[in-house]
Order: sequence, then C-alpha cells, then structure tokens
Amino acid sequence: MILSGPQMIGKRFLSEQIAKQFRRKILVLDLAKTVNRKKLVNPDFFLSAHASDFIVLENLEYFPALLVDIIRFQGVHKKLPKIVLTLNFQFEAVFRFYAIPRKVIVQEIFSISFQEATRLKSVTIFDHWLKGAYPGFLTAPSHRVLNNRMDRIIESVCTGNTAQITGHQLSRDRLMELLEILAQLNGTILNVQAIGKSMALSGPTVLRYINYLEAAMLIRLLPAYSQAGASKRVVKAPKIYFRDCGLLHHLRSIKTVQSLSKSIGQADSWEAYCIDEITKLLPPKYKLRYYRTQHAAEIQLVLTKNNKHHPALQQAVVAISIQSGPSPQLPRGLRNCFADLSTRKNYILPGPGQHTHSIPPEFPAEFATSLKSVNCSVISLAELLLKLPFLRF
Repeated sequence: MILSGPQMIGKRFLSEQIAKQFRRKILVLDLAKTVNRKKLVNPDFFLSAHASDFIVLENLEYFPALLVDIIRFQGVHKKLPKIVLTLNFQFEAVFRFYAIPRKVIVQEIFSISFQEATRLKSVTIFDHWLKGAYPGFLTAPSHRVLNNRMDRIIESVCTGNTAQITGHQLSRDRLMELLEILAQLNGTILNVQAIGKSMALSGPTVLRYINYLEAAMLIRLLPAYSQAGASKRVVKAPKIYFRDCGLLHHLRSIKTVQSLSKSIGQADSWEAYCIDEITKLLPPKYKLRYYRTQHAAEIQLVLTKNNKHHPALQQAVVAISIQSGPSPQLPRGLRNCFADLSTRKNYILPGPGQHTHSIPPEFPAEFATSLKSVNCSVISLAELLLKLPFLRF
C-alpha cells in the first residue's frame, strides 16, 4: 500500500495505526536520509531479513526505483513483510516514467474534512475555513505555533526533491516568491506569461515551478470544461486554487475571521474551501471542472463523468455555482451557463453567513420559479457534502 498526501498530513501516524492491527514489530525508515537508502541498496537481502516485520518506508520520492524492486520481490517470495510506503507527492508525478503494475494500491490521504472537524464542539466551519484542515493547524494552541507549523510545511515543500518531480533543481527562493504571487491569484485563470514577467522568468520555467507545487499537493489546477456551448467561445486555461485555505490565509497574512470577512479575497477563498471539501467526498468516477464564457459568465464547479457513447469525452452531470454572498442569486448569465451545460442537476451554493449549515426553504415566488425553470436548487455546503457520496447520474 502507498499512502500519498501532502507534507505533515499524518501519513506516519496512519501507517503506525495500520501496523498495530498486525501486531508485528514496526520498522520506520525515512528514505530522505542517505543512510537509510544505503540499507536498501540490496532490497532482497533487507526484505528477507525483515520478513516478519511491518515496514514503513517514508518519502518514497527519494528512492522511486525501490517500488519496482519490492514488486519484483513479492513475485518470487512467499514469506513477505507487510509494507506501507508514504509519498509526499501525487503518485503519477513521481512514477510517470516507471512501468508499475495496476495491482499497486495508492490511497490519497486528505486533510480533515468539514464533517470531521465540526464533530468537535470547539471547532466551527469558520475555524476550519480560516485555519485550514491539516491536523496540526486545528490543534495549534496559539497563533505563534500555528504560524510555525505553516512555515514548516511551506519550507519543506520548497526544499523538497524537486529534481525527481520536474527533472530540474528548482530554486527555493523562487518557489517561495511564486507561492506569494499565487496566493494573490487564487481563484483566477492561469496566465504563466504574466507570472513569468513579474518574476523575470520564461513561461515554460514558471509552468515547471507550478507543476511542482501541484504535484506537492499545495495548489490545484482546476481544468476548464469546453465541451458545451459549441457555438460560444469559452475559456480553456485552468484556474489556480490553493488546496488548503489555512496556508492561503497565512500567505495573505489573514489571522482572524473578522479580517477574512473584510478581505477582498474572501470570495475566492470560499471557492477554494468549497472545492477542496467537495473533492474529499466526491466518488472517483466524477471529475472536477469549471465553465466560463468569453462574456465572463461562469459556473465555478462542474462535475463530469465519462460519456457512455464516447468514453474519451467528459459529460457534465452536475453544475454548482459557488457564490460569495449569503443570499443566492440567479442572474441571466448563470441561467445561460446552465442551459449550455444541459446538466441534470444544478445547485447554487451561497457564501458563508447565518445559513451556512442549512438554507431556509422560503423564497419569493418569482425566484423559486426561476430556479425550477433551470432545474436548480439552493443548497448549503453541509447539505451538499451529505449528498455527494450518493451521487447517481
């Protein structure tokens, strides 16, 4: 089993909890350390010597060829150790040049979800949104400790094994600078030329840095949905979002809910938060996209699945308009987008406010009629998250 997740998400803790179920001796090796990689130069000898143990191999990105050796070892030996490998990057980003059999199980570890966090009476949705979803963020006893933990994650990503992911050794200072810029561009359409101009770098170089941050699961590039509205010109470039709003707010120097509510970046931060929470619960067969026309009419989130008749194409099945205000709106541009997509179900997700957990059913008759005409309903984030695991389209 390979546990893939960002830095400090709790992969070692989870590995040790799994190991306890087998009641074996636990051996933990950090492959980022040269001395531990030397122990595995002859993996057959090492694995045979620890055949009765439970082995946790951390930071597999520093020794990716080891996975091939482990798979080969398992094919010729009957007595095997139990092995869990952890990876701080997306699996595909590390092993894109390796022929890995499909029997390898990769489990992405997400940060603490909204539903998990709010089970604790002391944690509200605003705490979760402001501080972020990493375990160490929600349990930080003070702002100083919280800031230190966030700085550690950013530092570890910027000094990580960049050569293995991109084929080039990236500059730590450039990565830090880029993160500061992307924090201000959260929720916008990616323009590598403009970013490159501000950093005095070429577009391909900037894209290499961005791809590394995406592989490190710090940011998300949300693809555009361009298979609808064939008669219209639509945006095809991806949008940039931070995967954890706590890190986003840290880079923006936002420390309180009050300062967040007054920030001009509240809207894009709420979008990033909702998208990340939906990702954690979305069934694997659905993919995330966004839809935007040349006239700036936009649906922030489109759920797609493979088309039955054309498997290579994605079919839009659910459209979600993430709005920044607490009162839902249905402007003409949004109605046109719903019509372009021809989705089976549409939702309006209002911004954070007094109805964050539930939406009152009473709407003016005219507004209710407009919603019904486009097969749309207003839903809270909490209610939407309850529906997601049971989507059937």
